[in-house]
Amino acid sequence: MLIAAFLVATVLGGTSVAFVYVGMNAWGRNYSFTRALLAGFPDWYLWAVATPLVFRLGERIRLDRQQWIRGAVIHLAAGTALTLAEIGVVTLFARSVGMASVSGDFVEAYARMVLQYFHFNLMIYAAIVAAAQAVQYHRQFRQREVEASQLQVELTQAHLLALQLQLQPHFFFNTLHAIAALVRDGRNSDAVDALARMGDLFRQSLGNSRQHEIPLREELSFVEAYLEIERVRFSDRLVTSVEAGPEVLEGRIPSMALQLLVENAIRHGIARDPHARSVTLAAWREGGELRIEVRNDGPPFRDADSRGQGKGVGIQNVRARLQRLYGARGSLEIRRGTPSGSVALLSVPFHIQNTLATEGVS
Repeated sequence: MLIAAFLVATVLGGTSVAFVYVGMNAWGRNYSFTRALLAGFPDWYLWAVATPLVFRLGERIRLDRQQWIRGAVIHLAAGTALTLAEIGVVTLFARSVGMASVSGDFVEAYARMVLQYFHFNLMIYAAIVAAAQAVQYHRQFRQREVEASQLQVELTQAHLLALQLQLQPHFFFNTLHAIAALVRDGRNSDAVDALARMGDLFRQSLGNSRQHEIPLREELSFVEAYLEIERVRFSDRLVTSVEAGPEVLEGRIPSMALQLLVENAIRHGIARDPHARSVTLAAWREGGELRIEVRNDGPPFRDADSRGQGKGVGIQNVRARLQRLYGARGSLEIRRGTPSGSVALLSVPFHIQNTLATEGVS
């Protein structure tokens, strides 16, 4: 701060020197440049030395609404004392270099200097205090901006976590319902195997419970574990295929989003039509987008309208998470397949880093 104050003082002092030298000589008075230097710079350099002290005082004694009278009285007293002291030093300096304007008795010379320069020097003090107040308010404004930004991130993370936790019970309830169907059919051994696989799914889900996005590779592993349960349920009737090249496996997608699409393809497609048997999944990169398609050959998804806007809780949940994570760049479309079945198309920006820092959210 002291260096900056001296730079400013040099600029202002140089301006004063030029004004005095040119002005006095323009009026026909023989005024030397050396004399102009001695008249222009000392005053500004003294204020440069005092600036850090005044600046700190301006930061500590605020002129806010609650105590502006107290702050004004303190600054008026401090400014008056410092101004009188500064004028005294300038007077002594001017006398030491033999300036005629302060010749004679010191008290009289000092009184003339006070009458001539007091208000100007007090305004310099006020300007430094105002700068300190402005810097303080700017710091507080920036701090509030940072806090507001952090709060917005935390709120977004909390909302995403709430949506994710909403989806998990939805998934496990449906899986338990499928296992219960095995028990009702007397397939107890298959039900035990399915329960064991569900335990693995549960552990895997807990491992990702604090991550809003995971690599496609991990989501496919979760989906495959889920499909193992459904293959037990449907025996040889369920045929699945996955097409995903290595170039897209590290791309991140919302956790459990793909699992929900596969689950819907089975619940609303394969389970509703005894002749349906196929669920295919394909993932590819298209420009800066990662696109994932889930298709089945069963009847059309009943919750999909003509615009591809699914109305189910799970679909709305995924769409809400896409909006939170990617804005307009994330989308989920559900439409009728050709010649039959349903197609779900998930699109997200291709990236391999987390969109939000999610670990540790509680």
